[in-house]
Amino acid sequence: TTLIAGLTIKCIAKHKLNFASFFFPNGAPVVLAPLLVPVETISFFSRAISLGVRLGANLTAGHMILHIISDFGAQMLASGTVAGGVGGVLCTSMLFPICVLEMAVAVVQAYVFCMLTTMYMKDAHELH
Repeated sequence: TTLIAGLTIKCIAKHKLNFASFFFPNGAPVVLAPLLVPVETISFFSRAISLGVRLGANLTAGHMILHIISDFGAQMLASGTVAGGVGGVLCTSMLFPICVLEMAVAVVQAYVFCMLTTMYMKDAHELH
């Protein structure tokens, strides 16, 4: 929401009343205004939500996978059987590669976040 608030303030400061054209594309028939303006408004404000949900879901999913595998490995080790011990060691040994994978996902998500933020800033700067 801070991103959208900042972009909205920047856009209003730069374009004044022309900011309203952001919600009604050039060349669109005026008859479609009652339909296009709400759709474009929802699209404009859903950008911040989509960025936050994407980042949050990917970070949460990675942490949940690590937690589930480590808990499963601990339970297998605690079982006291040979098969449980072997399975527990295998589960625990998989934590490092999964950590590396989670870091790679974090890098990709940071890249996507920066690219989308840059595109949103370009849209606010140029008004379509």
